[in-house]
Amino acid sequence: MEFNIKQNTLEKRPYRSFSFWKEKILNEENLWEGYFDNKEITNTSKVIYTGIFDLEKNILQCGWAAYPCGYSLLGFLQHVFLPTSFFTWFDRKSDGFFIPISDFDTVINETLKYNDSNVDLNSLNSIKNSYDILNNLWDCDSESLKQELKSFSKKFNDTWNNIPNQRLFIEIFDNPCDIFDFVKESISWESKEFIEEDISMSLEALKFACDNAVEEPLLSRRLIDILNTNAPILF
Repeated sequence: MEFNIKQNTLEKRPYRSFSFWKEKILNEENLWEGYFDNKEITNTSKVIYTGIFDLEKNILQCGWAAYPCGYSLLGFLQHVFLPTSFFTWFDRKSDGFFIPISDFDTVINETLKYNDSNVDLNSLNSIKNSYDILNNLWDCDSESLKQELKSFSKKFNDTWNNIPNQRLFIEIFDNPCDIFDFVKESISWESKEFIEEDISMSLEALKFACDNAVEEPLLSRRLIDILNTNAPILF
């Protein structure tokens, strides 16, 4: 038990700190797409597919990324994804995709300062509540965190991924094997031939890549690149 507590504590460092993520943003490191810290997929990795879409602002930011553990993913969601989502959704004065380099409270205050009259309070409170939920997950052990993040992503998507002109979404995969079904179901209205044309590879090849990403060293370093090249937009 003591070992597990120490292990979880070590895994959390330094992901809980906003300054850690600020430095990553300023250094333009791969946070939205690719392999976080260039770490290949292992059995503790979390693969994510995130999207931020705003038709009016001509923003479409979506992609696949792999994080080495649940705590690194939690840090990304709390300090990068959510502030960026908030700014993109509520700021109607600026154009282009921006990743804030301020903490969440500052992002809220600065955004509301210039957009106060246009903000829907229910939506504002909903996304602030999302931040509080994430902030309360740092005390979870690894297994509990896995379940809580799954629950969070489902509720988040139910709220933010249902408006045609504006969308925010998060898909979390604890096992790369689950990615294949998600990709296939996302474009299930098409025939097999059209799906394979869309993803520029056979379904069998994609399934093999997903099923063997943990065990095969080459695939553990290539799966995310394959997904970002062949299946970048799935909505």
